Amino acid sequence: MTAEFETDRRGLIGGTLGALTTLAAVPEAFAAPAAPATTIRKAVPPRGSFGIVQPGIKRTAFLNAPSGMSPAAFRDHWIGNYASGLRTQAQSIIFNLIDHENSPTRRFDAVTEMFFDSDWAYERAYLGGHTACSEEAEQTKPSVVIVGRQVGIREFDPGRPMPAVKRFGVVRRKPELTADDVAPKWRDNHAPLFAANDYLRRYYIHLTDRTYAPEVPWDGYAEIWWDDFASIKLRSDPRVPEPESYNAEVMYMFMTPTVVI
Repeated sequence: MTAEFETDRRGLIGGTLGALTTLAAVPEAFAAPAAPATTIRKAVPPRGSFGIVQPGIKRTAFLNAPSGMSPAAFRDHWIGNYASGLRTQAQSIIFNLIDHENSPTRRFDAVTEMFFDSDWAYERAYLGGHTACSEEAEQTKPSVVIVGRQVGIREFDPGRPMPAVKRFGVVRRKPELTADDVAPKWRDNHAPLFAANDYLRRYYIHLTDRTYAPEVPWDGYAEIWWDDFASIKLRSDPRVPEPESYNAEVMYMFMTPTVVI
């Protein structure tokens, strides 16, 4: 990798996340209540993770089952044929089966999430020639791939069972806005209020890194976990600002996760 490429790449990443990392340096701002008594309460920073850009990089692929194969059979096929090879390169892998009955859109059958502990590990897996990761990508031909950074809002409660339901809220910003406009609004206006819902089990924001995914149509997604579908309807406050206010498209997908590693 040339020094010029490395400089350009880091510059792009810094531009996307600059507003977030600056605010993350003062987490006490999120813990303090707002001055007006009528202001909606914000979530208490959960275990020090609130609003922090996490190290590493995540690849999220939106897949469809091959013709003639059911989504459940595709899940078993994917895990049986690809998981062992991918384990050697990814730090964690989750295969999500889309719940078509509860999802407003049926564009996809499954979503795979693979987390890498560094840019170098991701580049070695996908940009370094023929690997288990590049072979899986070639054979499954994902419809969309988001490569991005994770922002921790609320983490799993230690010692509790893994939740059974997960939702992705995929967003595309309005054309007059930039990524730097949307990311702080998402994290600082919407996320603290929505995270105050005690029924949420985990909440992360994922921001698309245009260095690796320049053409992807979405700017990121929210990853939210619940114990069950009944909990999904219990919101923190009806005045929580909706992401539609600054996004041209918000697409929700409910899914059942299978943790591979």
